[in-house]
Amino acid sequence: MTKPKSPAAKDASPAPRAVARQADIHQSIYDAIVEHRLLPGTKLSEERVAELFAVSRTQVRGALQRLAVEQLITLIPNRGAFVTTPSAEEAHDVLSVRRTLEPAAVVRLIERIAAGKAPTAIRQLRALVKREQQAHARDDRRQAVRLSGDFHVLLAEVSGSSILARLMRELTPLTCLAILTFEAPTAVACPNDEHALLIDAIEAGDADGASQLMIDHLNHIEGALKLDAQEVQEVDLAEVLFG
Repeated sequence: MTKPKSPAAKDASPAPRAVARQADIHQSIYDAIVEHRLLPGTKLSEERVAELFAVSRTQVRGALQRLAVEQLITLIPNRGAFVTTPSAEEAHDVLSVRRTLEPAAVVRLIERIAAGKAPTAIRQLRALVKREQQAHARDDRRQAVRLSGDFHVLLAEVSGSSILARLMRELTPLTCLAILTFEAPTAVACPNDEHALLIDAIEAGDADGASQLMIDHLNHIEGALKLDAQEVQEVDLAEVLFG
């Protein structure tokens, strides 16, 4: 016979709605970072975020703690939560790790395609790049940078490695923070044609060529970074999170 839970046990875990709202807050801030809307150094006031989402500050605090574990925000005692501003060394480290992981993902994908295990991978990647190119054509930078990051996550996903996919989902927003902190104002995060060239090499089964293209691609991203951090600007959180 199952023993009924005590009131204390019921209260030990958060209500499903509270968990869902924390997830909404987390996703909204994550999206604002990867779309280059939320800038490094921006203060995320618990009171203001709670007001925007119509939740308690406790729920906001839970979402902010998760973002802090992911290194997307920095919690400073007696000051609050701020979007993380990476150092030059940290920015280099993120791209260095990606230069290790992503060529491996490319090789894995080529092997899977050759073995008939990823029959739709090329079509999926080309469809995403087409959307990215369309966003560039209509000068929709927000969507273009989001799709640029999505391309690298999708490539890891179709490589068949759930671990690589998870790591890329974590590294993508960290790369965005590096770009936002150190990028020249007119630079583009991912050169518009390099994703398409990479797909061509993957489809041709050229593992060495595709791996080198990925390394060159990531080098181009890092090469656009400037070591003088941009000045932190004031933002309207309502416009950034819901605009």
